[in-house]
Amino acid sequence: MNNMLINLLGPEILTGSAVSIGAFDGLHLGHCHILKNTVDYARNHGLTAAAILFDPLPSQFFGRLGPNDRILLRDEQEQRLHDLGIERVIILPFSRLLADLSPEAFLDSMQQLLHCRRLFMGADFSLGKNRAGNAAVLSKMGKERGFTTEIIDKDILDGDVISSTRIRGLLREGKLREADRLLGYPFFFSGEVIHGDARGRKLGFPTLNVKIPEGKLTLPNGVYAVYNYINGMKYASVTNIGVRPTFGLDDKGVFVESYLLNMSGNFYGDTARLEFIELLRPEIRFESAEALGAQIRKDIQRAEQILS
Repeated sequence: MNNMLINLLGPEILTGSAVSIGAFDGLHLGHCHILKNTVDYARNHGLTAAAILFDPLPSQFFGRLGPNDRILLRDEQEQRLHDLGIERVIILPFSRLLADLSPEAFLDSMQQLLHCRRLFMGADFSLGKNRAGNAAVLSKMGKERGFTTEIIDKDILDGDVISSTRIRGLLREGKLREADRLLGYPFFFSGEVIHGDARGRKLGFPTLNVKIPEGKLTLPNGVYAVYNYINGMKYASVTNIGVRPTFGLDDKGVFVESYLLNMSGNFYGDTARLEFIELLRPEIRFESAEALGAQIRKDIQRAEQILS
């Protein structure tokens, strides 16, 4: 375990730190509560604010989540953690070796490299074989190793706890307003703008085709009001996620196509960040391309009202 942490941290050993630990998928408002306490404590005591995460997510490793169920990808997690004030992000490869490690061995290694003065975690966090290192156990072990532990209770919003599981459920139902409220930011993904088959252009609505990133949770098929960010510019759009059933392409896989309102251009090869604001309607099969075009015009009107 020592070698694992040393390889991730490099030669630098922190002289003192405040550390958050958890899976932190989504970095939702509940996670932000833990991380804010970590950053505030570090700043008030002259320490480095650090966070320990795991990849893959433990829930993915044990098969409770699929490989494409992450709210945030690893690089997105890292960037958001830095934006929140975390100075050192440590992402440990989650494996059977790590899962079977004793809490004592983990904490000894952590202390050797990070010299933690205060450890922050959620009330339901645990580590080690058979989840033996729960909050109470880690708190006791911390005192023996020279650090205190702060256990953060789950935050409640709308009568229920804020959790990654709850947010995933809302996203899978297309309930973006509710999910975004718990996240504290709009659900998004980033992907390369790629060539399509120009079906949107033939309908009079030229679209950007965006590659779906591997590993990211995919929203249900439907038409969405979306903000596209490309080359530092923000564009309102109507975006379709789906299989394009009107054209009989159900077996060709899922496509993401964005029609930028009041804007056109060639963005091939650029990266687009799509922030999903509201589900306009589910994807359905139309009797003709003309009927689909008429519906798209209605979708554009609704999106303009939502995104204006």
